[in-house]
Amino acid sequence: MSSLLVNVTTEAQLSGDAPLALGVRRTASLLLNAGTVWAGASVLAGWWALTPARAALAGVLTGLGALVVHYGVGEVTGLMPAGSFADNAPWFVVGAVTGAPLGLVGSLAHARGRWGLVAASVVPVGAVAEPWVQGWWVAGHGAGSPTRVSSLVTAAVLTLVGLLGARRAVRRFRSG
Repeated sequence: MSSLLVNVTTEAQLSGDAPLALGVRRTASLLLNAGTVWAGASVLAGWWALTPARAALAGVLTGLGALVVHYGVGEVTGLMPAGSFADNAPWFVVGAVTGAPLGLVGSLAHARGRWGLVAASVVPVGAVAEPWVQGWWVAGHGAGSPTRVSSLVTAAVLTLVGLLGARRAVRRFRSG
């Protein structure tokens, strides 16, 4: 829902009269729409679940639920065109297929030992890797443009959060 809300753009932002606002909005949109955030929601749901079966189910329901809310609110408010559900059916397939494994990763992250470390590192590694995979470190439309700046800020934030998360996972592993 929050990723949809930051995508709401005023006429001034669309016309380029508010480049700073556009850059801030685009940065927030990139962050909240990052695959790491969407996947992390399913991992977190699995973390909160009490059993592996519930973790798998929670991962699927969280991923699909987030998509239903995102596209449903978008269509109801008119921020997305009618037919957004059908146009984005592949994302529902991705949510259904990846939700259970991501939920299980969250459940496994409770474990002490190497497997717990691996599971606890999945989201941080994703956060560090995503800016490179997406090309955010090199993307943009020229130096200083809001697109270039927001791509770099998003890449830096995800990288920092990923490194801090990985550090936390390693410290937890060492203390166990």
